[in-house]
Amino acid sequence: MIQVLLTPRSGPEIEMKKIVSIDIGSTWTKGGLFCLTDSGLKLEKRVSVPTTQNNLVNGFREALTRLLDKDLNTSLKELKDQAEIYFSSSAKGGLRIAAIGLVPDLTLQLARLAAMSAGGKVIASFAFSLTGNDLRKLEQLQPDILLFSGGTDGGNSSYILENARKLAASSIACPVIYAGNIAVADEVAEIMSSKEVVVTENLMPEIGQVNIEPAREKIREISLQRIVSGRGLSEIVEIFGCQPKPTPLAVFELIAAIPTCQPEWSDLAAIDIGGATTDFYSNTESYLETDTVVLKGIKEPKVKRTVEGDLGMRVSAESLLDTAWPYLEERLKELKLDPDSLRNYVANISRELDYLPRTEIEILCDRLLAESCVYYAGLRHIGGWKETYTPQGRVYIQTGKDLRRVRAIIGSGGFLSAATSAEVMRIPLEKLRHYGQERKLLPEKPAFFADRQYLFSLLGNLVGKYPREATSLAVKSVEIL
Repeated sequence: MIQVLLTPRSGPEIEMKKIVSIDIGSTWTKGGLFCLTDSGLKLEKRVSVPTTQNNLVNGFREALTRLLDKDLNTSLKELKDQAEIYFSSSAKGGLRIAAIGLVPDLTLQLARLAAMSAGGKVIASFAFSLTGNDLRKLEQLQPDILLFSGGTDGGNSSYILENARKLAASSIACPVIYAGNIAVADEVAEIMSSKEVVVTENLMPEIGQVNIEPAREKIREISLQRIVSGRGLSEIVEIFGCQPKPTPLAVFELIAAIPTCQPEWSDLAAIDIGGATTDFYSNTESYLETDTVVLKGIKEPKVKRTVEGDLGMRVSAESLLDTAWPYLEERLKELKLDPDSLRNYVANISRELDYLPRTEIEILCDRLLAESCVYYAGLRHIGGWKETYTPQGRVYIQTGKDLRRVRAIIGSGGFLSAATSAEVMRIPLEKLRHYGQERKLLPEKPAFFADRQYLFSLLGNLVGKYPREATSLAVKSVEIL
C-alpha cells in the first residue's frame, strides 16, 4: 500500500533548496520533500511505503525515488546530490536499556529519564544490591545498553563495587555506561575490564543535583552505532555522509525546540502511538514549590519523554489487551460492546500487522485500543499528589511531574494523526484525574491537536540545522480537534 500526499503550489516559482527527511519505522517508512525559501519551510510531497525489514535500504530507496520523482531502480549514489537528505530510524524497535541504581526515587529514576530522553526504552530496572535473580533476568533480556549508576560523588560506594563485581562475573555482553559515584569510577572500570565500559559524569553528583546530559549523550552515541549496524543502514550512512537519529530522539528534540522558537506554544505535550510503543512527551516546568506541596524524589526535567513497550496498536496489541483490561472492560460496558469483539479484533491485527479496521465495530475497537494507550501512558508519565497531615497541618506529597500548566496536547502516530475528535485523548485523560487515592496532576483545560500529516518525526530530523523553520512548520501543520 503506497500513500502519497501532494501539496499544491501556488504563485510564481521561487528559487529553493530541496530537503528530504525520511523516517524508517518498524512497519512504515515515511518521507517528506520540503523546500526552503526565504519565507520558511514548506512541505511539497509526503510518501509512505512498507518498511523492507530484511534490507532497510530498499524501502528507503523507494521512498526517496518517489519523493524526487525518479525511477524506482535509481541507485542511491545517483540520488545523493538531488537534495539535502536527513533520516531517522526506529526499525530495530528502539534501543533496549536496563538501568541499575541505588535508591529508586533518586538515581534509578534519573537513569530512566536519561535513557528515555536519549530515545531508548527501559526494559528493566534494579535498585540496591543485585540478586542472583536480577542477574539471571539481565542475562536473559540481553539489553543493548546497561546504564549503571548510583551514589553521589564521594558518597556510597559499597553497593556500586559489589554490583560491579557481580556484573563482571556475569555473561552480560552489552556496553555498560557507568554514570555513578565518580570517586570509584576507575575501580569500577578495572573490576569490569572484561566488559565494554564507558565512564561518564555522575547522574547525581550531589543530592538534588540532576545531571543527565552526559549519560544521555553516551546512550545516543551507542544508539547510533547499533542502529547503523542493522540491516543495511551502514550503506545509507556511507553514501549520504550523515548519521540517522533514533526516531524518538528526533521527536524529543522537536518538542524541546518548539517553545524556544515559537513562544506562544510554551507548555505543551505530545502523545505518539505506534504499532509497538506509545511515547508521551511534555515540555513544562515539573514542580512549583509552595508551602503546602512537598516533592518526593527528584525534580524532573522540563522536557520529559516516557515510552511504554507494552502499549502499541499492532505489534504490542496482545500485551496492551492484558495491561489495559481494567480500562477496556469499563469502556466496553459504557459502549455496550461485546468483549469478544475486541478480543477477536486484537487477534486479527496481531496476525496481520498492516490490518486496517473494516467495520463499524472494528473501528470502535481500534479507538478503544488508542484510548487505552493514552490512559496508561498518561498514568505513567504524569505525576500526582497525595494528601497527608503533619503537625503544621495538611500538605500534599508530589511524585512525578506536574502537567497542570500544559495548554496544548498534540496527538501523533497513525491513529492520533488521523483522529477526527479530541475525545480519544480527552476521555482517557479525564478518567485519570482521580486515580485511586492520588490526584493526578493533569493539564487543566488543554486544547487538543492532531499532527495531521504525521510530520513530527520528519521535522525532528531537521530541527538541529533548521530550528525556527522546522518548529514553525510543525505548529502550522497541526490541526485543532
